[in-house]
Amino acid sequence: MKTILVIEDKKEVRENITEILKLAQYRVVQASDGRQGVALARSVGPDLILCDIMMPELDGYGVLHILAKDPNTARTPFIFLTAKVAPEHLRNGMNLGADDYLTKPIDNIDLLAAVELRLKKVEQMNQPVEQPGLADFLNALHQVDGCPYSTLRYSKKQILYAEGDTPANLYYIRSGQVKHVKTDASANVVITALSGAGDFVGLPGLLSDVPCTESAEVLHNAEICLIPQAELLTLLTSHADIGAYFMRLLASDVRQRDERLLKLAYQPVRKRVVEALLLVYRKFYSLPDDLVITPLGQDVRSAPFMTLSRENWAQLVGASMETVIRVLSDLRAEGMIKLSGSQITLLDIDRLTRLKH
Repeated sequence: MKTILVIEDKKEVRENITEILKLAQYRVVQASDGRQGVALARSVGPDLILCDIMMPELDGYGVLHILAKDPNTARTPFIFLTAKVAPEHLRNGMNLGADDYLTKPIDNIDLLAAVELRLKKVEQMNQPVEQPGLADFLNALHQVDGCPYSTLRYSKKQILYAEGDTPANLYYIRSGQVKHVKTDASANVVITALSGAGDFVGLPGLLSDVPCTESAEVLHNAEICLIPQAELLTLLTSHADIGAYFMRLLASDVRQRDERLLKLAYQPVRKRVVEALLLVYRKFYSLPDDLVITPLGQDVRSAPFMTLSRENWAQLVGASMETVIRVLSDLRAEGMIKLSGSQITLLDIDRLTRLKH
């Protein structure tokens, strides 16, 4: 019989949840506050924890933070009970390692389904023969249903993590776009890298286990898988092919960032603007190699428009917004791009490519 720890300060809510779980043949242990919940989690060793967020003295975030640092409870499935569903609350909980959220008032069917799903995933992860190699691991990240990791939808301008945050997850982008930014003491911002579908975000900070040295912000609506740090480290140490794969990703990322820093330091602004246009195009909008790039109007597929704010272009180029706008206007006058609000269409990619060299 599986044991579930329910941490909830409101007696009526706690007893209602307990009654439903007992009817479903679970053993239930109750705690009326966060401190008692931590003590019971350590002494009882539950198979799953249901925990309210808003509690006096020690709230749900504090409970999760403490238990996540304890090797004996770090891998115990943890589901938050909350009346708050704002994106920032979801991000806080998921960054700490929460597996799921249940919104009050809690539907009995939703409660039992969430508990059963999390317990099944733990059983699957505890079967050594089922541990994935690299191919299985990457395939699991693409699964809409059955993925062993939590998946969240992020809106434009939402922050995955900020400079100074303690790394907690590796982020896998299923869809959408993310920018990596650094801010200096004078509040100047530069985009250091771009990530899109199929990319992993946050790897260097997780491996070095130091506070994040940059922020990651969503450029366009994204669907992102969160892989907890503890599970990532287990994969890296248990599977040589996964470890080698992430080492190659890390080496490639360092090389690309070094090349970009050199260009930002020594290239004139015009070349940096062209470099930024081609970087965004190739990262997010490039076409198959066998398509010929022709002027706008001959083949709509060959001249996709790119949507990015002028502020983002300036941060990507590493120059003032006025300077970037002036260079873009020059490129438009020369017939290489088309401007329409925040949309930029590349009309002559071959010529732009020659300009950056």
